[in-house]
Amino acid sequence: MNRLDTVFRLLSLDGGGIKALYSASVLAGFERAGGPRCSDHVHWISGTSSGGILALGLASGKSAEELVGFFDAFGPRIFPNERGWLGAVQQARHLLRQIALKGRYEPRNLRHAVDELFGERTMAELEIDVSIASVNLSSGEPVVFTRQDHPAVRIADVAMATSATPGYLPPHRIGSDWFADGGLWVNSPTLCGLILAMPILRERDRLEVMSIGTVERPEGYRTAGPPQNLPQWIQRMLHASTYGQAALTHDAVNAVVPHLASQTAYIRIPPPEFSWTRSGPVRMDTTTAQARTELREQGMLMAQKFLETAAVRRYLSLEEHA
Repeated sequence: MNRLDTVFRLLSLDGGGIKALYSASVLAGFERAGGPRCSDHVHWISGTSSGGILALGLASGKSAEELVGFFDAFGPRIFPNERGWLGAVQQARHLLRQIALKGRYEPRNLRHAVDELFGERTMAELEIDVSIASVNLSSGEPVVFTRQDHPAVRIADVAMATSATPGYLPPHRIGSDWFADGGLWVNSPTLCGLILAMPILRERDRLEVMSIGTVERPEGYRTAGPPQNLPQWIQRMLHASTYGQAALTHDAVNAVVPHLASQTAYIRIPPPEFSWTRSGPVRMDTTTAQARTELREQGMLMAQKFLETAAVRRYLSLEEHA
């Protein structure tokens, strides 16, 4: 890799279903501006859920542009959004699956997607270090997949484990244990990556961290009123937990990063602001053509905005360090 030995760069990618298309588009915008592929430039990538799949793709040598194509192509197959009478049949099937606690969507579509992306490669074959969050439901403990601790595990299995979102996809089995979405405990995994990378950080003079958030629901739920039933309560609780974790992580990283190296930079690229009338893309399973176009365009616009900042240009090696 062509990178300065004195610099350590960490990239952190929040979870959020199809909203990872936004994160991938931000990175693709950086690549189009002359920035390098992450595998040629970043030392460590931390990811959760679909952000974990994106992290694994980048760490395996894929360009962000390729991963935009992946989420754009496979998103509608993983989270199908039929209309008309087909949509009604689909909704009924989803409800029956949820009642049976199998998850809203068939896992085979996601399994086919990650198998096509990663094949039979194992974690040991990744080009750079990763930390991919999940939950071991068999032991009741959080788990972080790395290439050092889990070298023989298939990358595709880690992708399935980190994105097995309760209510949407069933748990995924690896060996004798069952795993679920890492967003249950760390949807914004920046601190997770920093902690695991600490031995390397001690040897570097400069630390540069970039964290990319996914799209939040605009204006909260003001116009929706209070929850009226159990599904609405569950949705609100998951939303509060997910974005509460992200907000706390953001504040903690802001406080901690300056103490980890003599020179530091922390860049948080936030979700874009959608008006309520354009709120379709903020749902993790909205994969219509309009929603995907919106996510791609918003990611590119956010990339253009942040390319004007010196911190991002330094992170991408488009400018020399001060």
